[in-house]
Amino acid sequence: MLLGQCHPRADAATTAFAKGPIRAALGLASLFALCSFLIAVFSLVAYRLGFVDIIRPLPDGPAVHPVTSLGVILLAFSVVLTMQRARWFIDGVCAVVALGALVQLVFPVQASRWFQSIDSFPAGQEAVVSTSTALCLLMLAASLLLRRYGNATVSQILSVLAYGAPAMALVSFILGVQESHVSMSLTTVLMLIPLCVATALRTVYHSFLRALLEPTHVSALARRHLALVMMAPYLLGLGLVGIRPDAADVSIVILIVASSQTVGLVVAFLALSFSNLERRSNILQRRTETRAARDGLTGAMNRTSFTGHARREIGQHRSIRSNVSLLFVDVDHFKRINDTYGHETGDRVLKRIIRLARCRLRSGDTVARWGGEEFVVLLPATDLNGALLIAEKIRYRIENEHFDALAAGLRVTVSIGCAEISSSEGLDELVARADRALYEAKHQGRNQTVAA
Repeated sequence: MLLGQCHPRADAATTAFAKGPIRAALGLASLFALCSFLIAVFSLVAYRLGFVDIIRPLPDGPAVHPVTSLGVILLAFSVVLTMQRARWFIDGVCAVVALGALVQLVFPVQASRWFQSIDSFPAGQEAVVSTSTALCLLMLAASLLLRRYGNATVSQILSVLAYGAPAMALVSFILGVQESHVSMSLTTVLMLIPLCVATALRTVYHSFLRALLEPTHVSALARRHLALVMMAPYLLGLGLVGIRPDAADVSIVILIVASSQTVGLVVAFLALSFSNLERRSNILQRRTETRAARDGLTGAMNRTSFTGHARREIGQHRSIRSNVSLLFVDVDHFKRINDTYGHETGDRVLKRIIRLARCRLRSGDTVARWGGEEFVVLLPATDLNGALLIAEKIRYRIENEHFDALAAGLRVTVSIGCAEISSSEGLDELVARADRALYEAKHQGRNQTVAA
């Protein structure tokens, strides 16, 4: 941000981090939600047409219930629909799904009877909404509700925990474990896993996922190791069962999935903590650099930082053959102000003058304190006539400012020298000519502008 602006602007880089990964994650969220949506719709069609192999892929195994498919459809639609006008509709959909899942968990027998009364299973064996399915739908609905109300951390944690239900069902299927508490139709697993991922990715701008996708060394390190540490429990569990097939039971399934989720959350939490520390460190570093580049009293650029900035600006505009001008400003009779009203009042006068000058400058202009009561203003893409016009606006604004709030009877004026750089000049020569014009303005009686 240039210091010549009247109103500071927010740094756009703080809100536009890692655009590529973020956009990719949001695109994947919509894609996964669409996959869940299509599978759920396909299962409903299969249910109506009596395709038993689709809704019950394994003989005598669990089957997907139409209520489950309907819940997945509603939640997938809520993930994709992000319009603010649909906020209450999305909240209502999530609340209905959460309520239905909660009823199944609290009153399983009564809920199962009611769900079964909706439609009969084509093959004679009734499908049920299992406890693990209801728990997964409840956590996903709660995750979406929390996302809507800004609690991204808990929303992401619930998405990870919800993923555990279909993950346990899938591991049980691989290991051949038959247990009603973790059993789930393979079709249901294929619906819920993409939905869990899509729900988590919708909060990618915040919390754990933001920390994992930021373009920092800590985030890159966490991304490289997250997949490995989350897959380790699965590989160890499968290896153990391969060595001892009789060890395959529900406790092994729960241990594998719970270990993977716990390790993943720990890594994500560490990434978030270190990312926050790194962000705060960068903010402190930028503040330190900004303070080093500014005058401690007025907040304008100091002489050293202005010199480097001005030379870069001159080189850039000279390459495109654009004009550059400079104003040299001096407060008239400043010593008299200090002697009469005190140095504290003199400091306040300098601050007020810088503020008034900034409000008469453009966004690309730069003001700096040169020394004592002297200031310089760099005016890129400005010829001498334009510089004179800006200088007169500054001088007139200061002359007509009421300084009575600082000290009764106080009146402040400035003298200004203007110069436009020539093709053979550098910054030092430009400053010297503007300084000579300033001396001429003071010699002619002060409170005026003179061009070199």
